[in-house]
Amino acid sequence: MNRAIFLVSIFLLSLSAPLFSTVQADETDEMGVLHTAVNPANNNTYHLLSASSWEDAASYARSLDGFLVTVDDEAENTWLFDTFASWDNQSRHLWTGLSDAGEEGSYRWHDGTPFLYRDWGEDQPSEGGDEHYVHIASTNMGNIMPGTWNDLENDPQYFPVYGVVELGPGADYALRFDGHSDHVVMDHDDGLDMTNMTHLELSAWVHPYTVEGNQFIVMKGDYGWGLYLHDDQVAFSSEYSLSQHPVSNGTVEVDAWSHIQVSVVVGEGFTFHINGVEAGVVLDEDASIPLGDFGSNDCYETGLDCDELYLARMGAGCDCNHFEGVLDNITVRAGMNSSTMEDRIHIDFPEGEGSETWDASEERMASIEGADWVMPDGSIVAQAVELFVGEDYELELAAAGDTLLFFVEVEEYTRELYWYSYSFKFDDFEEATEYTLYAQPNAIPDEWNHDTESVGEWGFVYEAWSWPEVGVLWFTMILHTDIEDLLIQLDADMADPPPTLDDMTELKESIPVTNQDVNGNSFNNDGINMNYYYVNVTEPLADLRVRTYDGQGNVDIGISYYSPPTPTFWWEEPFEEDMANGKEDSVPELETWSTGPGNEEEVHLFDLEPGLYYITAYTFRNAREFTIVADFVYPPENVDPDDAITLTPGIEYGLLSGYEGLNQYFKVEVPQGTERLVVDLNDGAGDASLYMRLDQAPTTATYEHHSTAEGANDRIAFNDPTPGWWYILLTSESAFTGVNIVAEFADRYVWDYDGTPIELYNDEPLDGISVAKSGEISFFTNLEEPGSMLWLETYGGSGDIMLYIEGQQYEIEFSDGGGRPGPGAGFETVAVDFDMMSGKEGTNHMMSVESPLNGQIDITMTGISDAEEVSIVVRWDESDFPVEPIEPIAPVEPKAVDSCTDVATEIFEDADTDGDGVLDEREIKAAEIPADELKVIDVNQDGSLEYREVLQFVCSCDNELMLVFESFALGREEVSLKALEGHPWSNDYDFSSIDINDDALIDEQEIELLIVLCETTFDAFDGDGDGVPDVDDAFPEDPTESKDTDGDGVGDNADIVASVSNDIIYASAGAMFLILAGLLLGFLRTNRSSNEPEAMWDGEDRMTEVMFGQSSGAADYQKEEVALPDMPDSTPTQDVQASTVDDVFSIGQPIKQQPPSELMGMVLDGIETIEFPTGSGEVWVRSSPDDLWLPKE
Repeated sequence: MNRAIFLVSIFLLSLSAPLFSTVQADETDEMGVLHTAVNPANNNTYHLLSASSWEDAASYARSLDGFLVTVDDEAENTWLFDTFASWDNQSRHLWTGLSDAGEEGSYRWHDGTPFLYRDWGEDQPSEGGDEHYVHIASTNMGNIMPGTWNDLENDPQYFPVYGVVELGPGADYALRFDGHSDHVVMDHDDGLDMTNMTHLELSAWVHPYTVEGNQFIVMKGDYGWGLYLHDDQVAFSSEYSLSQHPVSNGTVEVDAWSHIQVSVVVGEGFTFHINGVEAGVVLDEDASIPLGDFGSNDCYETGLDCDELYLARMGAGCDCNHFEGVLDNITVRAGMNSSTMEDRIHIDFPEGEGSETWDASEERMASIEGADWVMPDGSIVAQAVELFVGEDYELELAAAGDTLLFFVEVEEYTRELYWYSYSFKFDDFEEATEYTLYAQPNAIPDEWNHDTESVGEWGFVYEAWSWPEVGVLWFTMILHTDIEDLLIQLDADMADPPPTLDDMTELKESIPVTNQDVNGNSFNNDGINMNYYYVNVTEPLADLRVRTYDGQGNVDIGISYYSPPTPTFWWEEPFEEDMANGKEDSVPELETWSTGPGNEEEVHLFDLEPGLYYITAYTFRNAREFTIVADFVYPPENVDPDDAITLTPGIEYGLLSGYEGLNQYFKVEVPQGTERLVVDLNDGAGDASLYMRLDQAPTTATYEHHSTAEGANDRIAFNDPTPGWWYILLTSESAFTGVNIVAEFADRYVWDYDGTPIELYNDEPLDGISVAKSGEISFFTNLEEPGSMLWLETYGGSGDIMLYIEGQQYEIEFSDGGGRPGPGAGFETVAVDFDMMSGKEGTNHMMSVESPLNGQIDITMTGISDAEEVSIVVRWDESDFPVEPIEPIAPVEPKAVDSCTDVATEIFEDADTDGDGVLDEREIKAAEIPADELKVIDVNQDGSLEYREVLQFVCSCDNELMLVFESFALGREEVSLKALEGHPWSNDYDFSSIDINDDALIDEQEIELLIVLCETTFDAFDGDGDGVPDVDDAFPEDPTESKDTDGDGVGDNADIVASVSNDIIYASAGAMFLILAGLLLGFLRTNRSSNEPEAMWDGEDRMTEVMFGQSSGAADYQKEEVALPDMPDSTPTQDVQASTVDDVFSIGQPIKQQPPSELMGMVLDGIETIEFPTGSGEVWVRSSPDDLWLPKE
């Protein structure tokens, strides 16, 4: 009985112990520091305080210039627990700085740091009642383990809690700008007015994400004073023109913090500093501080003051030149002289949240437009929300521009992790929800640094991660529109934990395990019979290969890391087929499958680290007496050129495995007189590449010969190798295995092509092809049945080639079944023509055709440059779709085809995208016109192409013949003579002369003969064909006229007098008629008697002499000078008439007639020269178009 009373007393005493402790804590009048320690991981100082409430501890921490501790990671949490939770051999619960007292569920550290790391105890935080403050448990508290977190009320009464202070300045916030529209704007006040200021200093901490172009840090008003980056230099905005701004000599680094500063002294110059070091001085006696009242168009037209202070963009006058990166601690200092300099503004972004920020005086507020709050390391400032697999999270409301942060703990054996998010809160009058989701393990992602990026259109995002890294996966969501009721769901596909090793069979290196059975007595998983194996890899491997063979039945196998792979109905293709497309996905696989028929299976994992790897052998029925074996391929020793393996000619070396990033080097010595060197890969699977170089190790960028064909059977062969050591690089963009390499010497191989198309057979390469520059080689292949896919590939050798392939493919048209095959559904195949063209660089080209139709497919290889030792292969497989072969329809010769002019017009109009009538450099490049052809087409060599230049090229006789012949032939080998002779040709041809066999048909050989013999008579620059270029032809559309000497619009051939305008002649003739009519009238009215005719006519002769300046014998041309009688006095009118008529109709002694001044001549040696009249041999000259023509001496 006494013993029972004693035990009860001890139990009651233990319950009262916390009460005694609490009373003791409450009676402590003054708080104090019990212990101090320095964390070696971050070199920060921590103080352990005496027991108190959370608020008292927080207040005392500020008095020590610190904050209650911020726990950044697991290591710091462990150090705090080990250092303070049992200090002085007393168990102590520890206050942290974490609290959600401001807003329920929104936790924030005491120093303002965003809440990211957490280590809650089980079922915590409970958030019950007033439990807003977080402590680290020192002992077990029910299911809350020591070292984990629990939330409490401010001053718990059941046990004491001791605050831990971390000394330091607390959280430092900054703003991140996107370089497109983000900025900060502050209204003008007198403190920003720099009128009468002679000294100005601007400084800022900048972390640019790019150093290209102009990026403004700060600018006042409309083109006022400002600080910015000009590429990687610091610049000051000193006037309107950016090109006149002073810039620093020193530079800033991209993706790094730099402190930049500019000091301005009016009338003296500018001094730049970067990170406290002088970075350039610009002396300028005109140095000034622009006030920002430039009066740009935008400001003038809108009537706005445009006097605000802008951060991260140019200013009020131009919404441009935005900053991309992070800014902090922007300071503006000014004064009347150096001694009166003072801070006018200092912005260090202390808030860490919201759309407003205040300067250090707390009197000026600036609005934040779009920028993100971040920590100095660029991580966003946001409340992190933990998501849980299988639990929905609903975001009720968020605004456009918000940045949201989520995370999930990824557990071990997570095979797949899925993200779904969607919102249907919009109707016809609202915009659809849009946002972007970034994800990254163990670090907070953003738009610059992330592993995956998913764009949510119409509110929906789906993303999946295969075998995600164990730990924390972070998600950052940036909202582009307002969001309401966004539902987020995470789901996971978990792999089964591996069975115990006792339940598996270990596979040791190269030791077969025989007589294996998979049947109903094996491990069973949802009706699939399975056996489990494992391989213990103790050192790095280049390749782990597991094979099964022999026995009966059908076994499939899979291999993976983490845990035994679980088969589904959607397993991967066998290794060989999977590796054939290895270049499409170069990420190392952690799980592969082999699911072929029978027991011959093989799986590989490459580039392995030590660990356990699991194999599952399974069947849906039975597999008996098969053998399984694991083979190791260790990392090769020839990964350095100095360790290159010497190949013996004719002897294979292998078996070789490789993967992306692994280079293996070999070498072979070539003796004098070797005619041909061949390096060949054989027998392997996957994808491999070869590179060769003489006397030096090749790289994937520097080599003399290479082969990067699809698959692992690459080959390099060439004639007349230079004697010496040839180095060989074997590498891969994905992986390969089982490869043998051999170097051989062979007899010279000479490619001989007679112009006859060469037939290619399925999967049978043709090697050693040579094609000259601009030369062509024709191939064809015939498909007996419609195919599913057809691949055309060229590889190896050297030079540049282009491929062209044409033929027919089929399309499926469904009917009567809503577009789906099945009962009641119907479909038909429709033949359509196709043609494809490859690139023009190198010899490695791969082209694929879906649904090729049976029949002939034509292939043309064109030499862009001289190319040698090229290999070509075509592969196809039969269609799995029930497509009946279609009998080819012979083409019918058309009655007419486009002329070369029509074709040239179409080509030019298609290429002339801006419609300006000239192909500029951009359009020529887009049209992919080869440089050698461009030189031929560009007649005036001005770097651009006019229509007539293109027309002349297309309508040259050889191009016209080939173009028209092919249009008529439609793939046939001959065209009727009648069709060719009826075509409107631009050049002259005699087709009957080349119809050698007189069959009225012109075949390819005959047309090629004419192409050799033809001469181009077409001239695109002489439209009327009169032999005078249009540029010199006054009548470019009239073949009978080419000159208009007098400029009257009538050609010289049709002119009355070529050198005199017909208008003048007609006017002069009219005047003559009037004179003669007047004379006749006077004659009729005379009173003289008829017996004096001679006297009358004598007077008339004298009048004629006076009027025309001629003697009565003017009809007889006389060489000697004729004395003319003196001119009688006459009226001015008579003077003018006589002069005009004499100028035009003078037929006395020869007088040189001066060319009209408006008549233009040719400039020879700087002097304008003309023959006038045409054909007279009289040459006239003048030095200026404004001068009169003078006879040439």
